[in-house]
Amino acid sequence: MPTASLFGSAPPAADPFAGPADPFGAPAAGPFAAPATPFAAPADPFAPGAAPAAADPFADPFGGTPAQADPFGGPFGGAAPDRGRPAPAEAAPAPAPKPAPPKAETTEPAPKKRGKAGKLAGYAVGGLLFAGAAAYGTGLMLNQADIPEGTTVLGTDIGGDTRDQAVSALDASVAKTGKEPIKLKLGGQALTLDPATAGLSFDTTGTVDGLTKHSYNPVEVIGSLAGGSKAVAPEVKVDQSKLKAALDELAAKSGQGLKEGYVRFTETGQTEVVPGKPGQGLDSAAAATQVEQAYRDRAAGRPEGEVALTLTAAQPKVGEDALKAAAAALGKQVLNGNVTLKAGKVKWDFGKLTASKALTLAPDASGKIVLTWDLDKLDAALNGVFDKAKTRKNGALAPITPQDVADGVASVIDKTGRDRVFTFPA
Repeated sequence: MPTASLFGSAPPAADPFAGPADPFGAPAAGPFAAPATPFAAPADPFAPGAAPAAADPFADPFGGTPAQADPFGGPFGGAAPDRGRPAPAEAAPAPAPKPAPPKAETTEPAPKKRGKAGKLAGYAVGGLLFAGAAAYGTGLMLNQADIPEGTTVLGTDIGGDTRDQAVSALDASVAKTGKEPIKLKLGGQALTLDPATAGLSFDTTGTVDGLTKHSYNPVEVIGSLAGGSKAVAPEVKVDQSKLKAALDELAAKSGQGLKEGYVRFTETGQTEVVPGKPGQGLDSAAAATQVEQAYRDRAAGRPEGEVALTLTAAQPKVGEDALKAAAAALGKQVLNGNVTLKAGKVKWDFGKLTASKALTLAPDASGKIVLTWDLDKLDAALNGVFDKAKTRKNGALAPITPQDVADGVASVIDKTGRDRVFTFPA
């Protein structure tokens, strides 16, 4: 057999100390070939014509597939696979995390920084508030009188007064204004109405009591520091029953063509019926509203004028038949002998002569026929007989008046004989 050439093509003997072949290396070349790059693609061991791999001197003598070396391994690499056991299946790659949804873009503009003008405006507002609070506190401290400073009632200044001083000042001025007669006009007739008789007055005490309750309104408190004034109307008191009675009496005296019927007495001791006549009369309800409003206008300081009262068609309160019945009953009692009145040692007799001068039977405001006196004529008939005598009224002695005499007669007019006597209480 021919001897192999020194440079023959036979493969060299394997290096017993060489490491495992680089799976990514290129097949061996000539002695002068460039060294294989460590990153070259590995040769396919299953490719046709490929040279068989060199035997691993450190292979497991009991068989098993040799493990492929880690191309990037080293002396500090990972642990070698368990030889003789099948390699574990490669784990499935973990799913990639879902991308976070993009944040919604906001269109709200970035807050602007306050400039110097804004800061100055804030300081100005704060300063005004502080000044207002200081003025308000000062006003409360200085306005400690019973009546707030600058208070006037119908032109009378009572600001800074005590309660008693204010009442006294209003009594001397405002109360007098309230007592002035009210001017009325009934048809073509000019009349006047006394407020006191009609139950109308200015309540000075009530007005002052209402003012002693201090106001905490900042406008009024601060205004008092600036010398401001506050006009207050006096409180008005109205007695509706007295107002109606006064207007009814006024209507009876000034009826436009209306005449109420009545029963009169003759000097000979007889009764006579005088029938009434229809005409125009005063609407008492409407007149009361008009008069009260006029008086309240006076309290408010408004200009005064005549109050034109409303007239309506009116009929007499009682008819002729009612008057005849009263004459037969009440008239007979009046003429049924004298009535004697006594006051101590003084006495006086009421009889048919005095009745003919000072007494009639007429309907009152409600339409009831009653004794109706002319007190001036009764006083004349008395001729001063009781001027020095006194009677007890409300626990105190007082002079006897014509009204006392009329009330005494009326209290016994329905009696007879000796019972027709009235004695004034001493």
